[in-house]
Amino acid sequence: MRVVRPFPARIVRAEWARRLVTGLAELPEDTGTLPPVGPPDPAAYVDAEPALYVYRQAREDVVSVGVVCDVAVAAFMDGRARGHEAVQDQRVESLVKHRESPDVPPALVALLHDAGPAFLGAVEGLTGTAPLLDFAGPGGFRQQLWRVTAGETTAALVEELSTAVLYIADGHHRVAAELAAWHRDGRPDGSGILSVLHPMDGLRLSAFHRRVMGPVDLVPLWELLGRACTVSTTSVRPTPEAGSFGLYAGGRWHDVTPLVRGDGLDVEVLQAEVLDPLGRRVEIAPAKTPVDELTRRCDADEGVLFTLAPPPLSALTRLADAGEVMPPKTTYFEPKPAAGIFRRREG
Repeated sequence: MRVVRPFPARIVRAEWARRLVTGLAELPEDTGTLPPVGPPDPAAYVDAEPALYVYRQAREDVVSVGVVCDVAVAAFMDGRARGHEAVQDQRVESLVKHRESPDVPPALVALLHDAGPAFLGAVEGLTGTAPLLDFAGPGGFRQQLWRVTAGETTAALVEELSTAVLYIADGHHRVAAELAAWHRDGRPDGSGILSVLHPMDGLRLSAFHRRVMGPVDLVPLWELLGRACTVSTTSVRPTPEAGSFGLYAGGRWHDVTPLVRGDGLDVEVLQAEVLDPLGRRVEIAPAKTPVDELTRRCDADEGVLFTLAPPPLSALTRLADAGEVMPPKTTYFEPKPAAGIFRRREG
């Protein structure tokens, strides 16, 4: 059985796309996809024979192109599709329940791979032609879709993608929920997870910041930091980079550099040396969240903010290859695939 394969889809009609295609929820406690603007209607989707699709999102200087396909559950079980982040059991349980609703548009899992000639050729050949769908989607991203030509083009693409190592970029919790449901249902043969495969450099990578909700007693905070890091006050907001992070506390910005880092990630050092011992509730915010808004919250409740740089992509693949994981919500890839363009057609 091929790891990557075409899938029978129901594809949203152009006149319904603005109402039924949604973005993904951003907050860690949310259950995945945002609700559609309008109620689902069988007439809003058209049946399509099994196929692969080239999917493009574009907004200003952010462009991503991937191939939408079915990835065998077996690939996520045997390591051909590899994750790099730990998951939270409660969120996985919520997603298992969430996926059962017929009104919920399925969210694609975003995967990375080393793109080969079949992938690059299919993308280049199709994106210069008239798309199957073209509409303004969630977050201001233009959404475009092309069906990959059946026959040799599809066969070559399936062969190439099936032999590639796949890395989960976005969707660790959704994968865990799909695997939990697969086990619950008796491990049915042929099960797959709808995914979009991007080149390794095909998505923008940023970090999640950590805001410790206040009020925070700064005395034990400085003691913890002093044991593991050097801290210097700065008159301007520091730009996080690998090996250091920013700290906003007491209305001032500081540069923080771990004394011993080795191969550890900044977020792991911060979690182990500061956040866990501090024992305070932590708000996790994607780097796209305006920092001024996060510092405003700190000023309001006397909390503190740690701003982090994303880990290098090599750290992600190294950990995934070794079967290790980062803490939940360490990496933030964008743009996230929209939900509701596809619904799986059964039978």
